Amino acid sequence: MSDPITALALEKGRQVIVRRLVKILAWVMPLVLVVVGGLAIFASLLFAGGDGEEVAGGVCPGVQRPTVQAEADLDPEQIANAQSIVAVGRRLNVPDRGLAIAIATAMQESTLHNVPYGDRDSLGLFQQRTPWGSRAERLDPSTSAELFFNGGRGGQPGLLSIPNYLSLPLTLAAQAVQRSAFPDAYAKWEGLANKLLGQRAVAGARCLVGVAGGSSAVVDAALKWLGTPYSWGGGGLEGPTFGIAHGAGTQGFDCSGLTRYSVFAATGRVIPRVASDQARALQRVPTDQIQAGDLLFFHADGDPPGFYHHVGIADGNGGMVHAPRTGRTVEVVPNVLSSGYFAEQLALVGRAS
Repeated sequence: MSDPITALALEKGRQVIVRRLVKILAWVMPLVLVVVGGLAIFASLLFAGGDGEEVAGGVCPGVQRPTVQAEADLDPEQIANAQSIVAVGRRLNVPDRGLAIAIATAMQESTLHNVPYGDRDSLGLFQQRTPWGSRAERLDPSTSAELFFNGGRGGQPGLLSIPNYLSLPLTLAAQAVQRSAFPDAYAKWEGLANKLLGQRAVAGARCLVGVAGGSSAVVDAALKWLGTPYSWGGGGLEGPTFGIAHGAGTQGFDCSGLTRYSVFAATGRVIPRVASDQARALQRVPTDQIQAGDLLFFHADGDPPGFYHHVGIADGNGGMVHAPRTGRTVEVVPNVLSSGYFAEQLALVGRAS
């Protein structure tokens, strides 16, 4: 047993050490939390979701979009997403006032861009959190609009269940669904929403139910761009664009940019931007039932679960239309299912129409 003086000294020493450790942790833990949180968000963007997620579908598998141009300072994706919201609303017999509330809400939440990220686990046009639906559902513009109107999978109220929503100020009606930390922000987009609804380019959008564009039309849309350069991050709903990073100086498509453009051109459906999210958003098809226009997703042994490093379009003749890699152009690969490289890595087939 130690003497009292020694014991007291040891106790004092332990107290000093504890105080110093507390101070160090007070400085270090916030940094650790930021780093860990950042890594978690990054990982969720790339690899979130799994084989068990519900795919998007719902009341509006495709959108018929008027050919006239909208008169608004918005990009093609924003217009297309506004059209999707209107088409779903028309299908659900939502009055124009309800459509305006939905468009203004999406403009505030995501600037009418279908973003695969947000605060915590929020995703998509309406920044809906996980209890609202699967990642694929929340990243499908039509399905996310349906959730906004009808309510979430976890019982969250939708706009149509809010009492007297048509007579409420827009910001109160939107807030009753969204429960945002900034409830007054929706009102500033009311004018834009009403302007869009006053134009046939948006107001005339309708759902295509059971007659979405033929699968061969997806192939035709892609074949139109044979010979177009590969550009990492390139490709929009209207065609080739300049990419990002090492694709910044090249106008063209990357693999998922080409598939997204082709599906939109053929069916009016806006699917997510990156291959892994596209895979989760589409109806899955057995490999022995592949048709022209189906999307083919590829996964290598070293890829994380649920991650697809490449996507192309089945041409109906055993081949695939795709944007391969930097330095190459959009091309057709024959006999893709019997090719060693592609046949070995084909992991999922998705159907958009």
